[in-house]
Amino acid sequence: MKKFNPPKSVIICYSPSLEGAEQLGINLYQLCVENNLKCEIQPLSNSINETSDNLVEQISNCDLLICVGGDGTVLHASAYASSLKKPVLGVRMGRLGFLSELTSQEALTGLQQVINGSSRLESRSIVKAQLDEESEIFALNDVVIGRSTLGRTVAVGVMIDGVLVAEYRADAVILSTATGSTGYSLSGGGPILFPTSKDMIVMPVAPHLTRSNALVIPSNSNVDFYVERGYAAVLAVDGLYEYPLKSGSKVKVSSANRYVDFVRLGDESQFYSNLADRLGWLRVDHAQNDFTESN
Repeated sequence: MKKFNPPKSVIICYSPSLEGAEQLGINLYQLCVENNLKCEIQPLSNSINETSDNLVEQISNCDLLICVGGDGTVLHASAYASSLKKPVLGVRMGRLGFLSELTSQEALTGLQQVINGSSRLESRSIVKAQLDEESEIFALNDVVIGRSTLGRTVAVGVMIDGVLVAEYRADAVILSTATGSTGYSLSGGGPILFPTSKDMIVMPVAPHLTRSNALVIPSNSNVDFYVERGYAAVLAVDGLYEYPLKSGSKVKVSSANRYVDFVRLGDESQFYSNLADRLGWLRVDHAQNDFTESN
């Protein structure tokens, strides 16, 4: 477990489209100032292409990036945090989310714990996608090849380390990281990976006349997706980038030599309790205590 040293400078980003996010960001800013930290606060554009150069420069000079919003806000900011090697503390505004460490109610007390040095870093792996030999695109959550027209399937072939594994006709095919295993992949019936795992998941979404088994593959695998002739598709990366794919297009995906460090409170086993809580696995009050006492 890697301890996170107390920050000296903080950048706070918030989603301007979420009610209360700006005010919570201001409250967090005031807490940082009270603790003699250098601090800046900035809105984060809904479009990753509209993020200002000033914000990128601020992130590059900070010790901690705080994101106030939903998982989308954290994903957006993480794209910069990974390239600039800055840790992220996510605060969610009342929505279900797995990337954010704190709720809006916990934000002030949680940040104070971080400032006091009572937190750790959790490294999350990233994958890179390459479209037809063009520049690399990085994904923290997932790479998705989906249908371009509602009501139609897309035909996608999947090769792993040069071996043809499947030819799917489906709504989409997902390659997910461990972080993304609690996102789109999970909603399609995929497995959940421990967040620090470097393994990847390949799975179809609503395949036609074929099984929908997910495949967990090691981090050193190279995966090639190709859109079959006569079909068109869309490549979506973390829900932030979209690229049209022509018939015959190929997308190469592999692990990247990058990661995102998330600031966490509590030990690693906290992941399981968060998972059980957010997915509603424990539906009886004090079910865990009852189980422990009975054993």
